[in-house]
Amino acid sequence: MKRCLAAILLAGLCAGGCFRAPETVNVNLGGDGGSGGGSWRDLAGQYTGGTFLDAERGVLFYAYDTLAYPGRSIGLTASLRSAKNLRDLDGAEVGFFRDGRMIGRARTNADGMATISWTPPREGNYEFTARILAPPRDEDYAQCPGVEAMLLVAAHERAQRFVVIDLDHTLVDAGFMKVLAGGARPMADSVRVATRISGRYGVIYLTQRPDLLTRKSKHWLRANGYPVGPLLTGELKHALDSGAFKTARLKDLRTVYPNVAIGIGDKISDAQAYVDNGLTAYLIPHYKPKPKDLRKLAKEIRALRGRGRLHVVEDWRQIERGIFDGAGWPPETFARMLERQADRLEREKKEDD
Repeated sequence: MKRCLAAILLAGLCAGGCFRAPETVNVNLGGDGGSGGGSWRDLAGQYTGGTFLDAERGVLFYAYDTLAYPGRSIGLTASLRSAKNLRDLDGAEVGFFRDGRMIGRARTNADGMATISWTPPREGNYEFTARILAPPRDEDYAQCPGVEAMLLVAAHERAQRFVVIDLDHTLVDAGFMKVLAGGARPMADSVRVATRISGRYGVIYLTQRPDLLTRKSKHWLRANGYPVGPLLTGELKHALDSGAFKTARLKDLRTVYPNVAIGIGDKISDAQAYVDNGLTAYLIPHYKPKPKDLRKLAKEIRALRGRGRLHVVEDWRQIERGIFDGAGWPPETFARMLERQADRLEREKKEDD
């Protein structure tokens, strides 16, 4: 399955489509095993790895952000895969550095994972660099030492309050594929408002994107100035059901951090997952300005449960007013706005005809 991802991503981009596809307090996501081979998929993978997945020197190397309690040992994990065919690479030596000092090293196992233990001394965000020190057993990847990956440990007490934020069509003013191609921009006001939110809450970036896109996603968040927060990703198996993925992950998060308080996203299923897990939800829908689509979205919004905790907004300025000023954005108000827009478009079409 992993060997097919590169071909899926490349084919999806060429077709103009959108492909949108592990777990403790230490939130690490793993992957399935795989094998390499020479084929058109490998060629697609080699191109896709460098262009879309942010691979370097023939490998895809990334590290898993994690949440942790201060004073409790956790695992710091990095993953190493072939950029050509996404095969896990074993036997590589990986060092984990903080403030330029190596705190531990480990070899990648058969799943391409290298893990060390570390204990956060107190609350705070701890940034690490994972670095490949020695190549894997496969001699084809002898050039990869020196490749680095970012890793964040967000250490907070159980009572910490959090806001969960999606990426695509929420922070990113575009879909998944445009991020891969390198042309995605932040949604208007999202950097400013997210930064303001981070002064009151911890920020968690929760996305259905598969972990193969960890490097690309982290680099985009950092390059655009978003506040520091752990990035929690999915796996390929989650690609078809964002709602189920978000519901399960939020349930796990609230087990260890019961004050995960607010969720922000663009999908109907995201909003329902937030509300079902006891969060206040801000839905910022992405839709096409076509009468049929507008009426369908209005119907879906009206069908959402938990309206007392649900806000449907047009932009990040409304999210800001809701969180900081107590403004309300009822789903029914948004649904009626969509229907008025559909009525207007239909009238204009009749007049043109």
